[in-house]
Amino acid sequence: MCLLRMRVLIFTSLGLLFTPVVTGSPSCPHGWYQHGSSCYVFIDGVLHSWTEAMSFCKGLSAKLVEIETRDENDFLQQHLQNMVHSHNYWIGLTDAIVENEWLWISTQKEAQFTNWGLFQPDNAQNMEDCADIASFFPHGVWNDEDCDAKLHFICEKELKSTPPFPVGNLVG
Repeated sequence: MCLLRMRVLIFTSLGLLFTPVVTGSPSCPHGWYQHGSSCYVFIDGVLHSWTEAMSFCKGLSAKLVEIETRDENDFLQQHLQNMVHSHNYWIGLTDAIVENEWLWISTQKEAQFTNWGLFQPDNAQNMEDCADIASFFPHGVWNDEDCDAKLHFICEKELKSTPPFPVGNLVG
């Protein structure tokens, strides 16, 4: 702070306009976990259908998690395995539009990385069009599930730095 005051003094004594700007470092909201350029929150206190979970995430300015790499899947699985209870968690993947064409709901792009469990997706009883990640299997395997099933879920949002804000306006 003393250094900042010295700079202000130097600039103001030269008759210059000085508006120092402080840029916050990127951070996730309280209760969210950072990995790469995203923030994640694990919603395990309430059960929702896939559509309800998607709406809940949207209310948090987020989306159902879209797992794009093995590294991201491993990160999520690590957190899931550290949780007290084992559950399945909705992810933002669906084949509701065209059977067996698994798309990320926010972009409508086909999943390039997948981590389906053995014999999955299986579309049991022709009713499983939404995907979840299982916390109780190793390696965070995915399963297709009836979209109306009530599960826990994971929301994801982009990591954003806090906007720059002026520390002061000084005119020399």
